[in-house]
Amino acid sequence: MEKLTTFIQFCFNVLFHRADSSRAKWAVGILLAGLFVGGLLHWGFFLDWTNNRFDIQDWHLHVGPYLDFLSKSLKGGQFPLHADSPYMIPSQYLARQNRPFSPQILLLYFLNPSTYVLVNVWIFYSLSFSGLLLIRSRYHLSFVSFLSLFLLFNLNGHINAHMGVGHFEWVGYFLLPFYILLVLKMVEGEKTGWKWQLSMCLVMLAIVLQGAAHFFIYCMSFLLLLGLFQPRYFSTIIKAIVLSALLSMIRILPPALQFAGGTGLEFLGGFTSVLQLLQVFIAENSQGYWEKAYYLGVLGFAFTLYFGVIRNWMMDERYRPLYFPMLVMFFFSIGSLYLPLFSSHIPFLDSQRAPTRFVVVPLVFLITLGGIQFQSLINEWNQKNWEKMGIVLFGEALMAYDLISNSRTWGLENYSISKRATDIIEVAVGNYPDPTYMTTLIIGFTCTVITLVALVFLAIRERNQSV
Repeated sequence: MEKLTTFIQFCFNVLFHRADSSRAKWAVGILLAGLFVGGLLHWGFFLDWTNNRFDIQDWHLHVGPYLDFLSKSLKGGQFPLHADSPYMIPSQYLARQNRPFSPQILLLYFLNPSTYVLVNVWIFYSLSFSGLLLIRSRYHLSFVSFLSLFLLFNLNGHINAHMGVGHFEWVGYFLLPFYILLVLKMVEGEKTGWKWQLSMCLVMLAIVLQGAAHFFIYCMSFLLLLGLFQPRYFSTIIKAIVLSALLSMIRILPPALQFAGGTGLEFLGGFTSVLQLLQVFIAENSQGYWEKAYYLGVLGFAFTLYFGVIRNWMMDERYRPLYFPMLVMFFFSIGSLYLPLFSSHIPFLDSQRAPTRFVVVPLVFLITLGGIQFQSLINEWNQKNWEKMGIVLFGEALMAYDLISNSRTWGLENYSISKRATDIIEVAVGNYPDPTYMTTLIIGFTCTVITLVALVFLAIRERNQSV
């Protein structure tokens, strides 16, 4: 009986507290490895493994055509400049911001598009897991508090709904943990010198190279709002925004010039009311309108609200400046409040026709802060609080069940035949002389390279001076 009690105590310590002994560290490592594999399996099942037929929503209209184009370009030994297809307008490949242009597209030389989709998502899921582990390490999260963060980040309705309908550029979402960590370091008072600037700019470059220009705008908007509300961060933030834009110019300049006269997009409107904004976190949306899908489940929403907002506000003043930018982004996600800015002809603002998406960056902040504050509560318990720990484990299991159940409804294999397209995708590589386009690419590439070299030089010099 004594051995059983000791074993149970060891299990609770491994789950709820920082591992100190080598035995506990091995146990936590095994649990984290299992969690990582579970995430790989989730995205495998979600994407129907390598059986994607590109016949659903934007998988058919956008992703299938541009992956086919990239594959043909690479295998034909041609640079992906122009596409000849009614599915790809404009024909200049890099003149549309949601088309990827990052190193891993070279895998399309070896992989067919459906296999590439799975591998690419696995790559970015792995990066996000690494980012979450950095957060875990910095804030000494136990396995249970990390599990809450992991579940809510990977299984919330937003990422699952957008990936389900074919917003493949949403792999940029998986880079948000690195952005969140850098912002938290800044508000916690850590030095934001050239190393910090380089890190922030590289994260932003990685995001835009996936075609995730929306996330670039959301992240930069959040930073700008933070700088406006907190002048002590203003100079650092303005520098980060300008340098991020310069470093990302290879993917910003071509679409900016293409749509300089306006995007011609139709405004879709935000949430109909504050009530609907709250409801989308707890109401399942079975393959409904993906722009309003943010499902967290009742327990997930309660966790985020209490630990991410209420307890965090009361317990840690350092993070209070983050709530003002969040409130502004929540504000403009309601109804037509964003319409005047959308219609203002200010560059890039008219590209955001679905203001409901503004919620995603604040949500990830709240999930992260929730995980940190949850651990602070756990740290207040003594090791004999088995009843509380048992309740938490049951709650985690129920939250996971809700999130997994909702996620499955957006999985590709669950789309009915009636929702699948039947027309044939035809794309050809049609490169032809285009001096203006080529000049734009050269200028953008040059700007990116010069900015990168300058940032690396300044970061290295800063490190050497501090030694």
